[in-house]
Amino acid sequence: MPAGIDNPELGGIAFGAIKLVGYCFAAHIISKQYEKLPTSWFRIGLTRTLIGLAFGYPYYSWATSFHSPYFLLGLIPIRIIEWLLLIVLFYDRRLSNWRQALVVASAGTGWSFLLDLPAIFGYILVGGFWIC
Repeated sequence: MPAGIDNPELGGIAFGAIKLVGYCFAAHIISKQYEKLPTSWFRIGLTRTLIGLAFGYPYYSWATSFHSPYFLLGLIPIRIIEWLLLIVLFYDRRLSNWRQALVVASAGTGWSFLLDLPAIFGYILVGGFWIC
């Protein structure tokens, strides 16, 4: 038996848990960046996870139907949009500081890819379940 979770259902749950914990941590850091009290980090992290699920599952289903090797590259603009949406919802409704928003969205995009590593390297099987 390979190392990790080889059951797609358990893998999907593990992947979601990894994303949730990672996004809660990111919410704590972003709250400091925007000089907001980081008291709602769980709500923000959960919202980011749900945004990722709403964007990620359809994209994964669509992109893998073409068997494209560019799946991960296609995630870059999607994730930037997702992080910008999170910033609008919780930190800067009017995106009054575009530079800061793009820096945070870019860092968040990198963080999202880092959180993907267990699935990318096959430590968990996600069985068609992807969270951006």
